[in-house]
Order: sequence, then structure tokens, then C-alpha cells
Amino acid sequence: MRPSALQSALFSAKTALAALMALWVTLWVGLPMPFWAMTTTYIVANPLSGATRSKAIYRVIGTFAGAAVAVGLVPALVDWPVLLCLALALWVGVTLTISLLDRSPRAYTMMLAGYTAMLVGFPAVDRPEAVFDIAVARVTEIILGIVCATLTHSLIFPQSVASNLGAKLNAWLRDTRAWRAEILEGTSSAPHIRAGRRRLAQDAMECVVLATHVPFDTSHWRDASASVQALLRRMLLLLPTLTGLADRHRALTERGLLPVANDAPRPAATRGEWGELLAQSHAIRAEQTARLLDQCDTLLAHLDDRSVPAPLTRQESRQGIAMHADGGMAIISGLAAIIAVLICCTIWIGTGWADGSIAAMMTGVFCCLFASQDNPVPMILRFGGALLAGLPVAAFYLFVLMPPVDGFIPLALLLLPPLLVAGWIIPHPRWGATGAAAMLGFANALALQESFHADFARFFNANCGQVLGVLVAAGVTAGMRTAGADALIGRVKRHLRADLVRFASATTPPSRFQVLGRTTDRLALITQRLGDATDEATTSLREVRIAMNIVTLQHLQAQVDRRLSLSLRRVLRDVARFYAGNSQSPPPERLLARIDVALRLMLAEPGLWQRLTGEILGNDPAEGLAALVALRRNIYPDAPDFTREDRP
Repeated sequence: MRPSALQSALFSAKTALAALMALWVTLWVGLPMPFWAMTTTYIVANPLSGATRSKAIYRVIGTFAGAAVAVGLVPALVDWPVLLCLALALWVGVTLTISLLDRSPRAYTMMLAGYTAMLVGFPAVDRPEAVFDIAVARVTEIILGIVCATLTHSLIFPQSVASNLGAKLNAWLRDTRAWRAEILEGTSSAPHIRAGRRRLAQDAMECVVLATHVPFDTSHWRDASASVQALLRRMLLLLPTLTGLADRHRALTERGLLPVANDAPRPAATRGEWGELLAQSHAIRAEQTARLLDQCDTLLAHLDDRSVPAPLTRQESRQGIAMHADGGMAIISGLAAIIAVLICCTIWIGTGWADGSIAAMMTGVFCCLFASQDNPVPMILRFGGALLAGLPVAAFYLFVLMPPVDGFIPLALLLLPPLLVAGWIIPHPRWGATGAAAMLGFANALALQESFHADFARFFNANCGQVLGVLVAAGVTAGMRTAGADALIGRVKRHLRADLVRFASATTPPSRFQVLGRTTDRLALITQRLGDATDEATTSLREVRIAMNIVTLQHLQAQVDRRLSLSLRRVLRDVARFYAGNSQSPPPERLLARIDVALRLMLAEPGLWQRLTGEILGNDPAEGLAALVALRRNIYPDAPDFTREDRP
């Protein structure tokens, strides 16, 4: 969401104040590279104070770790520069790979630990005895920048994560209630409605990511993280439950058992045993969605007013919400970073270029910053272009405006215009990275220190290194990570089907909230790349429902008698075989027969449901039967009606 002009102006003023505070403190203390502190305030700044504080903590940890690695490697390998370059490149690649396996803001810690080691280690190659001093200076200056940014954004008109997240949650629940009403009225099948409802998965996962900042927030929500997570779990559970309700409603409407919207002709009613089961499943899903929405409303009310009791159960899962991770792409990204850094190191060592280390450092930074994107190359080039666009401004300042300046106050007034402009751009959702890049290029090119030195040769050489870093990072990444949207969607869909195989083959029942988080996140990744395309997104949404049905049956088969448990295990085994096979093949008839056998066994034992309890069933005695009915509908939507009599 684009911030208002007032919000942008306030953020710009606070960030500029933090930058000037950090610069003044580092100059007063006499640290060697004060501009590091100034740029850090812009790197960690976020319009939401809780996000600024969480990023600050992760940056401190990552900076310490990266500096410690550099202090350990440089003295040990300084006599073997090739080995030192290889060790630092491997460290960057490994930490980048690990960070990409965690798509939450915590990943920033490992990524920063990777390229901080280069930022400390490479400048110390010519003077290894100073590596500890360089590391201490970098850590100190970064912490000063972090402290100044955290104080200004936390104390001066803080904008809480809670207010932003609360607005998103309210809007999401309002849209979800409207969706449920459309389903029950029979109007949810319109294409524009289906596309809009699929986007609710993206909105839900945005709330999941934003909620990771709640423990660091300035509001009272930070003391109620358990309630926030409970609300998010129910939101994720609503998605497959509502789509299941829509499917049952559509099936009953086609049978003439429910009224048709818009006064369309009503088909002849065909109830039968299968119709009765569909009606029962419809009633269960309708009651579940109503209960989940009421619980979400109560939890939101509890977050705003603690006197409202939170509907948390004793069995409430305390596990975090898992998200999609692409291990193969993470490894490729790590390898791309290693190769790009080594290419720049080869040029640096082979040519004896004094400032060649800057190219290696910037290459590593560029490869890390944008590795999480589908195609990092355009963003690397755009970021690099914005960074280079700040250089003429820096040159004008460095060689024209700054020589006569004497004293901090005139310097601060001189720096204020570009600082305010960058701070104004950073909150913009589209141009924020461009503003941050321009600010980074401007501050690094100035290289402000305690005494003024305007060296054009140094200025030119250092910025040639940045240009080379941009080109090498973009070139290597383009060569190793060229993939279109279709290929990326295919990868996510394969991961989703592999999840179904793993869940169905599990020897112990998986956690439904881990399943919900990962499958919903993959659905969100697919739909945000598909736009308004419907078929593949609908298929993926059906597979999310199948995942939840599998989890329910996994928990159910551990609670029933041996005969039914064996039947359910056979169903799950054949589901795993089907999804492990060719994705274009139709589901086998044997699986349909096994599902029908399990349904007959369930229906043959009326007292079964009174004995079933447990968190996964939500203490609903018919949920297990509804899950099996749903599995049959999802895999075999056009199958003949189920009957209790055995078919040949």
C-alpha cells in the first residue's frame, strides 16, 4: 500500500535525523568510516517501527557473525590470497543458500553474515594486522547507525505494525465473510469473483510475514503473539474449508438439492446416498467456516481489548507457520554468488588493481540482496543503475560544494536535501529499492571521514569497481538463473505435489498448521504469478484441500479399529502413488474403489464418531467422514455416485 504524502514526509524527516545523528556521533568518537553509520540508518529504516527494530536486531547479529568470520579467516589465509578469496566466496554462497531456505525476515541475519565477512575481509588483505580494528570499526559504526534509526523511528511518531496488520486482517476477514455469503447464495462461480478469492491466499501470507515483526512492535500486540498466531492459523484453515464449501454447494446445486442463483432453471432433484453425504459435508463446512470466522473476530477483539477472552484451546499448536522453500533454487543462487565473487577476485588479483576488492564486495552484495526474486537480473541492473545515478550528485558535492565547508552544522545542512529526497522515495512500494540504492551510492561515494579528502583518482577507481560488480553479478545470475514465470510455476507445483506424496506417506500424522502454511504459501506463489489465469490456480487450490484431507485421514487412521485403519492406510498409499506419478495421468480407478470401501466401513459403524476426539478433528464427530467425502470429490469430481453396495 502506497503511503500518504504526510507519512512519506514524516518518514523522510525521521530517517534524515537518524542519519545525521549517526554521522555526528561517529565523527565525534573518531571512527574511521562514519559513512557506514549513515548508510546503515537508511538500510534498516522501515515505515513501521516494529519492522525497523526487528531488522536492527537481525542486522546486529549478522554483522557480528560476519565480522567474526573475517577476523578468523584473514590472518589464517592472508599468505594464500587465492584460498582466502575462495573461503570468503564459499562463505557468502553457503550463507546465502541457508538464508533462502527461510523466507521470513529472519533470513536477513544469514545473508548479512555472508557479505559482511567480505566487507571486512577484503579491505584487510593488504594489512592483515588491522583486520580486527576494521571489524571492530565496522561493527561499532553499524550498531551506532542501528541505534540512531531505532530510537528515531520508535520514539518520534512511531507507526506500529499492529495498526497496519490490524487493518489488513479486518479487510481480509470482511472479504472472506463476503465470499462465504456468495458461496451460500450460489454467486461465487463468476470468473472475477473466483480470481479475487484466490488472491486471498496472497493477502493471508502477507499477513503471516508482517506478523513476524509483532514481537518487536511498539504496541500492546507484542505481548499477545500467541493470539496473533492463533488468528493466522484460523485464517489459513478458512481458505481450504471455504473452497470445500463452494465445491459441495456447487455439487448440491447441480443435483437440484439447493436453490439456483438468479432464478435459473432448477435441475431435477437427485438425492440418493451420495447426495446425503454431500449435504452432510456441506453442512459441516458451513458450520466450520462460521465458527472459524467468529473465532477470528473474537481474537481480533481480544488483541484490541484484553478483557475479551481469546478462544485458544489447550491443544493449540505452538509451532510456527511453515513457508515454501525451494532448496534447488537456493543452491543455484549460492553457486551463482560464489562464481561471481571469484570472477571479480580473479580480475582483482590478476590485474593488480588496487581497488579491485570493491568489485568483489559489491558483486557479493548484489547477488545476495536480490536472490529471493524469480529473476534477479532486472532488479540488479535497476539497483545498480540507481546506485550509479547517485555518483554525479556525490561528485558535485565532493569536488564543488564540500571543500569550503567547515564544521558539522554546515555539513548537515548541505547533506539534508539528498537525505530527505531518498527518505521520501524509500517507503514507496515500487521505487523504494531505487531510492535506497541512490542513497547507498551517494553516501559510499562521498566516503565521509573526520578530515576532508577529495581524491578524484580514488573516486573514479572505487566507482569503476561498483560498475564491474553490477555487470558481473547480473551476467552470472542471468547465466545460471534464467527462468520464465511458467517454469517457476511448474517448480512450485511440483513441490506442492511432492508435499502431497510426503503427507500421505508419513508414518506419523503431520501437523496441520505446518501443512497449511506451506501449501497455502505455495498457492499464493502460484496465483501471484498467474494473474487472472484460472485453470492452474483452481487445480492448485484443490490440491491444498487434498493436503488437508490427507492430514485429517492420517490423524483419523490412528484412532479407529484395525480394519478401518488398514483401509485408510491403503487409501493414503494409493494417493501417494498417484501424486508421485505422471501429473498428466488420470487418477486410477483402484484409488476410487479404496475410497468407497473406506466410506462403507465408516458408515457401517454408527458408534464410531462418538469415540473420536482430537485437535485435528476439531472435536467434530463427522469431520473424518467429511474429509473422505471431500477427497473423493476433489480427486474424482465426475465419478459415479457412491453407494453402500459393493460394485464388481
